[in-house]
Amino acid sequence: MRALIVDDERLARRGVVLRLSKFKDIEIVGECSDGLSAVEKILELSPDVVFLDVQMPGMDGFEVLHALPKENLPNIIFLTAYEQHALRAFEVNALDYLLKPVDDERFAAAVDRARRLGDSASRLRMSERILRMLGSDSEKYLSRFVVRTGSRLQIVHVEDIVWISAAGDYTELHVSGRSHLLRESMNSLEQKLDPAKFLRIHRSRMVRKDAIVELSAIDNREYLIQLTDKSLHRSSRTHADKLDQWLNIGKNR
Repeated sequence: MRALIVDDERLARRGVVLRLSKFKDIEIVGECSDGLSAVEKILELSPDVVFLDVQMPGMDGFEVLHALPKENLPNIIFLTAYEQHALRAFEVNALDYLLKPVDDERFAAAVDRARRLGDSASRLRMSERILRMLGSDSEKYLSRFVVRTGSRLQIVHVEDIVWISAAGDYTELHVSGRSHLLRESMNSLEQKLDPAKFLRIHRSRMVRKDAIVELSAIDNREYLIQLTDKSLHRSSRTHADKLDQWLNIGKNR
């Protein structure tokens, strides 16, 4: 079993390393001190289990999960010094949570549970439960994405995205004349974006509503849509009802 340790405190990471060294079947594939690095390492290494600190500067543990595509969510064991975070971790249906200072017996039980939930189907079910819980929070929709630019990771704020296009199993976020490749499907991405702000107009296209400046009717309830960046996008009949609703003309048909 391959493990990744994420905690902004060096001594806390060291404690997890020492405890994991007692388990011969566990390989520590990396350590991270912040959420941004955690996202990068999870995407790069695909660990089986992540020991994830909840409270970290910049991007906390729950935001790390938000930033990952569903298919890349590993089993999660949360680390926290606060009871309220432990409660939320429990509600999220994470694999387990460990209160700091960590108890050795409790730690061993969490590792044993991770072993028993090692197959991909179980991990997917766990991922879906985590996402459902995160989706029920008040901050339901993403406010930023983490994308790779060469050897660097970059933050793309959702409010800056003008349109999104499908690119196979990936999507492209179009911001100010530039595009950023994101390893996430269009269907998965649509669930994470606020429908009050983004509109799916085609199976391969999503646009920001307040970026729409002009619509030209073509036929069969299809439109050619121009955005603020001068780009043109054709809508499809499959998504015509959503567009009609936004135009407030659906009820008059």
